[in-house]
Formats: sequence, structure tokens, C-alpha cells
Amino acid sequence: MGYSKILVDVDANLSVKEWKLTPLDAGDNSGKAAWSVVKRTLSGGRQEGVDIIEVDNGAMKFTVVPTRGFNIWTAHAGDLRLGWDSPVKEIVHPKFVSLSERGGLGWLNGFGEWISRCGLESMGAPCKDGNLVLTLHGRINYIPASHVEVCFEPTPTPRIVLRGIVDESLMFGPQLRLAAEISTEIGAHSLTLDDAVTNLADVPQELESLYHINFGAPLLGSGAEFVAPVRKVFPRDSRAALGDMAGWNSYTGPHASGYTEQVYLMELFADRSEMTETLLKSADGNRGALVSFSVHELPFMTLWKNEAPSKTGYVTGLEPGTSYPNPRPIERAAGRVPKLNGGESYHSKVTIRALVSRDEVQNAVTDIRKLQQAQPEIVKIPLRAD
Repeated sequence: MGYSKILVDVDANLSVKEWKLTPLDAGDNSGKAAWSVVKRTLSGGRQEGVDIIEVDNGAMKFTVVPTRGFNIWTAHAGDLRLGWDSPVKEIVHPKFVSLSERGGLGWLNGFGEWISRCGLESMGAPCKDGNLVLTLHGRINYIPASHVEVCFEPTPTPRIVLRGIVDESLMFGPQLRLAAEISTEIGAHSLTLDDAVTNLADVPQELESLYHINFGAPLLGSGAEFVAPVRKVFPRDSRAALGDMAGWNSYTGPHASGYTEQVYLMELFADRSEMTETLLKSADGNRGALVSFSVHELPFMTLWKNEAPSKTGYVTGLEPGTSYPNPRPIERAAGRVPKLNGGESYHSKVTIRALVSRDEVQNAVTDIRKLQQAQPEIVKIPLRAD
């Protein structure tokens, strides 16, 4: 028998502030690992009122934030930190964030998480789309979940499952529902995001979705490398095209003041089931993070390199998505913006695995090389003008 507990439900006017689950509570007698799930509410500063759920599967710890679109703030696999050092130290409550601030860049006021979802009506750079003004990376990352449930499933493999519902809806606007699932097997160095976005309206609605998966030290550093089975890669703009794209997938920072982010857009090879993998490999090759997903669900991959001074946001992003993070009119014109009919759903699934040994990293590199069916096409002309 499994176990489940509803922690948030707006229909029942329910919000459990403090709560803990252990193997004993869930009836897990396997003895596989000492695991736990803890729900608590933060206090003070701009984090006042933020709900978090801390998951420890016995080998990996991570923090889910229902108040912030069901994102994941940080994670640790043993002594390997997955995340980065943002200038934003608090988990900022949405009430302190105005997305339209600074010309549509207000999303950055709370940006500090390991994994954020971008979308759903739109994502990417701020822009004007007809008469509509779209802000950076959309709104889903700052919408609280209306339903949160924690489950323990003992079979076929014991795992912890968190499920949340986040509605991005307004009058005369989108009616999109994110049904999010975050799961992790007991004793594993991995977790999986399994999401479905449904158009609740009875008219068609465009959808954009991107997983902004961010890494800093210790994985990121001079000599670190991004490894992927690249079919085609091109720079977003002239800055990224400097040096004829030499070293586009390697890291040399942190750099001095004046550095400007570089963004590379790509399509990837995959296996016969349309699954692919990308890897951030540490400089010494002893550790890494492997991101696996379907190119059918997430056909466009973005690599964001922000090798700025360490205290100003030294970070890289591995970002699979339904489109590239360009202004929506550019993506629509290129045929990269899917549209959902009324009641239709779009499914996407991403697994992130922490690699904690040289053998694991080398095996991941070997697997990715097997997916590389031909030499990558390296385009030196930017996708868009500056």
C-alpha cells in the first residue's frame, strides 16, 4: 500500500504549514535508506510566507517551492551541490516581484533557483507581440500551486512523488494548467520532472515551455565542458558568435567586469525512441550533471553561459524547451510555437542525474558520443540581429 497526503488544496481551503513524513509514517519497511519529506513555511524579509518542501531520499536532498510555480531551489547529492550562487539569496515571495519592472525584466528579482519552469503563455526575452507586452520568461515561475500532494509509492521501485497544480489563467487571456510531478527513487542521485500542460479553455492557445536548469560551482569552472550530441548549433547574437564559435561548449570564467552573457541554440541527435542526453562535466572530469529528455517533447536546446564575476551571478543554464528563448514573434514566425486546442494537453519529462565519480562521467560521455550520428553543423551566423 502506498501513502499520500494533501498539503495544499484551494477548493478545501487547506494549507498545512508544518509537516513531516518518515519511512515509519509511510509504512516503508524496506530499510533501503533513511529518507524524509518536510514541509515548512519561511519567515522574514522577502521570503515571508514562502512554502517549501525539503526532500531527502537517503542519497540526494532537494527543496521544492510550491509558492514559486513548483520549482526546485537547490539540491545536493552527497557533497555535490546542484545549483548556483545568485545575488538573490532569499526565496523571494511572488508578492515582492513585479514582472513588468525594468522593462519586463522583473523575473530576475527572485532568480536564484536550480530549476525554474519558464512559460506558459510565453517565455524568453521581453517583447511586444501585437498589442500585448510580454515579460521575461513568462509568469508560471511566480504563481503559487493551488494543489500540492506528497506520495510514497513502494512498488515497483520505492520512490517519493510530489504533485502540484499551478494555474496560469486570467480573463481575456490564457487558461493553462500545469500538472507537475517531481519524483525521486529512494537512494538515487536523480530526480524526474514529469509535467502536463492543459488548455482549460475551449479555444486554441499557444504554449511555450522551457526548463531553466542552472549550475555554478563546483561543476562550473574554468575547464568545465558542455557535452551533447549536437546536430546543429548557432549563436543567438553577434556576441555569442565571437571567435568563429571556437570554444562555444567550454568554460573559461569567471571573467572580469564587462562580460556579457553568451547563448547558443541547438538541435540534438537522439536514439530511436527520441531520447537524448546533455552533460555538464566538471573541469577535473570527476563529477557532472546529466540531463535527459525527449526531443519529441522538447525539440530545442539552449545553452546559456553567464561567466561573469563570481559574486554577480556566475552561472550556466542547460535549457531544453518547446522553442528557443527568443521573443515570441520570432519563434512563431519560425514555426516553433505549439498550439493547444481546447482541452488538449502537452506532456514533457526531464530527468536530472548527479554524477559523483569519474566512471559515471566517462560512461555518460560514451553514451552521448554514441548518439552523435554525424559531425555537428556549426553555424556562425547569429539567429537574430542585435
